[in-house]
Amino acid sequence: PQVTVKEQEEKMAAKNGKSGLLEKRIDEKPVKIDKWDGAAVKNSLDDAAKKVLLEKYGYVENFSLIDGRLIICTVSCLFAIVALVWDYLHPFPESKPVLACCVISYFIMMGILTLYTSYKEKSIFLVAVQKDPTGLDPDRIWQLSSSLKRFDDQYTLRMTFIDGKKKQQRELEFTKSVGTFFDENGTLVMDQYERNVSKLHDSLAMEKKLK
Repeated sequence: PQVTVKEQEEKMAAKNGKSGLLEKRIDEKPVKIDKWDGAAVKNSLDDAAKKVLLEKYGYVENFSLIDGRLIICTVSCLFAIVALVWDYLHPFPESKPVLACCVISYFIMMGILTLYTSYKEKSIFLVAVQKDPTGLDPDRIWQLSSSLKRFDDQYTLRMTFIDGKKKQQRELEFTKSVGTFFDENGTLVMDQYERNVSKLHDSLAMEKKLK
């Protein structure tokens, strides 16, 4: 029997497994942005890199970094709320000591938040967990971070692997022009970008097996 082009494409997608499913999703919802908007360009590339690790490789996102930032922000807001409520119940100047304490505490928390985002969170936008199939070894951690300077077209993606058992950390990165990954209409060429992200991942995974 004659095989149609559509049937051939379906067979190829089935052979490709998750990679084929990923390409299908991207084709259904193409990412189109304003090429001159640096923030939009960076965000779209970051989201696409996350999609590769989470959907193609099946890792699970860990929100501990985001949770830490939210906890700091929540405590800061609580100090502000306490100051407002206390000043309402005990009008100034009676509330002066409590207000002073809350204001100082709020600014201390903002300082802690600045240190947290600068030295802990850095430019990391994804922390993903690779579960051990046997359940015997600790989880392996994959991190993604990126940078794109203002008025610059050079996008850097850094991938970090942390061995849960040996606690060793390795990382690789690439720096390329954003024009490599977008067509003239501002649509992300997912096939091209996915290959670059997968190359980083597979290189780190290969080093892991060799060691």
